[in-house]
Amino acid sequence: MKWRSRASLGFLGLLGVLACGRAETDDNGGAGGPAGGSAGSGLTASGGKLGVGGSPLGGASGKGGSSAAGGASGEGNAANTGGSIVSDAGAGGTGGDSVPLGESSWDTTLALTVTKSDPQAAFSCSGARFMLHFSPSGSNLKAISGRNGAVLTGELIRGTQSSPSYSVNQRLPIPTGDGCDLLSIDITELTLQASDEGGDGIADSIGGSGKARGVQIRGDVGFTIEFSFTLQGVPDATKPSLLAPSNPHPLDGVLLRTTEPVALTSSVTLTDAATGSVSQALTGYSAFDGAFGRFSSALILPFGSSWRVSATGGDLAQLPFDIAALPPIAVLADPGLFAQDGFEGTPALSLTGGAKIVTSVGTLPAIKGSKSLFVPSGGSATLHVARPAGASSVRFTAQGLTNISVAGIGVGDSDVEAGVVGGSVRVRPSQALPATPSTSTGDSMWMYAGPTQDVTLPLTESGTDVAVRIAPPGCQGFCPPSRSVLIDDLRVE
Repeated sequence: MKWRSRASLGFLGLLGVLACGRAETDDNGGAGGPAGGSAGSGLTASGGKLGVGGSPLGGASGKGGSSAAGGASGEGNAANTGGSIVSDAGAGGTGGDSVPLGESSWDTTLALTVTKSDPQAAFSCSGARFMLHFSPSGSNLKAISGRNGAVLTGELIRGTQSSPSYSVNQRLPIPTGDGCDLLSIDITELTLQASDEGGDGIADSIGGSGKARGVQIRGDVGFTIEFSFTLQGVPDATKPSLLAPSNPHPLDGVLLRTTEPVALTSSVTLTDAATGSVSQALTGYSAFDGAFGRFSSALILPFGSSWRVSATGGDLAQLPFDIAALPPIAVLADPGLFAQDGFEGTPALSLTGGAKIVTSVGTLPAIKGSKSLFVPSGGSATLHVARPAGASSVRFTAQGLTNISVAGIGVGDSDVEAGVVGGSVRVRPSQALPATPSTSTGDSMWMYAGPTQDVTLPLTESGTDVAVRIAPPGCQGFCPPSRSVLIDDLRVE
């Protein structure tokens, strides 16, 4: 099944976040937004918008599922090293008695087989690997699944037959894995049982089968793919850890993802690695789902600083954090103090994705003097600016450029942001740059320029250093016209 995103305003909003916005979270455990650099890439390390990378949850092998689930026995999943999950296990298993499920956590593998798909929906996803926690709710089970920052919830319904089994009456979302290019996977039908191989009345494995539905986005078209699956799980014996960003930008703050959902009593703290005297507690979220998947801080950290990570608590199986080998978080290197000379000299700044100092764009000259800063969509420029005593704002002159002349398409109000190092407030222009009246530039790509405009960003927090980032977002798929920006005469006063 396929559908076009133009048919749904709600979907357009979602697609805007996925494709054009600088998304900082990913409920399916994927990486951060692409503007200024993809996750874990050198662009992030060079000053682009944060992309949260990190290693996937390692996998432990496990035996097949319950014999009552009806399949042939087989060996469990292979360890997940970041690609697609491949499992040779069937729904059957070791032949133990079927027993009710209580409070428990399971290292779970879902092996997928496509049963219906549009020919245009080319994708690679043979399965998913995640932690699955159950807690009794009357005769039913509350379910929490997750991995790499994702925390998803649902409910299993216990059947009335004498051999305990569980099903779903509403979709059960599960996190997609690394190497799985599906936006989401929902279990729509399930038969699941727990097996007691040891004869002590306690479940030693879970196994089941059913149907699932996945969604893939290609450009402006969404595809629905239908699957059958086998599910198997072994008791969770893996300690949770944290996935840290690589060289985060000061204006990104800090976002750490957990390799699996952790208890609400858990906490994570950053400590200045150089002095050991400054600590910053991070805030956990997803609490409404009954577990934390991420810990964050909005603090604007100093350029070039390094922070050690400590944690208390653990996962839903009461296994403690394992972060002994986690290296300190190194914030983006200091580009040096910007001279505030209108880009006329050799400015100290960090550039990515085609951002550069120019004398003109086509026949359009620099805004002031002989040079201006040019930043295209998907690129970024980062500046470290000293704040004189009494200064209360960042000021600059800007001019928007587009690749098509369309009334009302201006340069976005989120393309530039600034904040005081040590504070937590990011300030952006109060309105977008105007697109009209437009001027033809003669440039083959950026053919039209709007009028110049003076912009003021008020600084409300105390501090002597200011971080500034100019980063028009990139876009993939169903996109508005591309845009870029010229900046000149940037100063703090």
